[in-house]
Amino acid sequence: MQKEGRRIFRQPTKLDEIMDCSMRRGFLHLLSNRARMTEIWQRTVGPKVAPNTTILSFELGRLTVSVKGPAYYERYRYDVGKWLRRLNIEYGDEVVTEIVLQVGG
Repeated sequence: MQKEGRRIFRQPTKLDEIMDCSMRRGFLHLLSNRARMTEIWQRTVGPKVAPNTTILSFELGRLTVSVKGPAYYERYRYDVGKWLRRLNIEYGDEVVTEIVLQVGG
């Protein structure tokens, strides 16, 4: 920032302020939400399904989940509605509006 040809220097930002800002809006917030969603996903689908699925993204209510192969896709596509209801019950709100299954990563 310059003012009338002179530079004005700010105090260095403290690490805790950077972390706080990041947790509120940035990358760490994204990671914490993804970790929470993964934990809830594993509880929701159960121990038989969870190892065969991976959450790829969660944006604007759309949860995209990768399944290991076409056979798992065929088997799990019938359970998507049930999982959607369970996830929203677990969150306590209509957080997830759609679950999309994809074969592979």
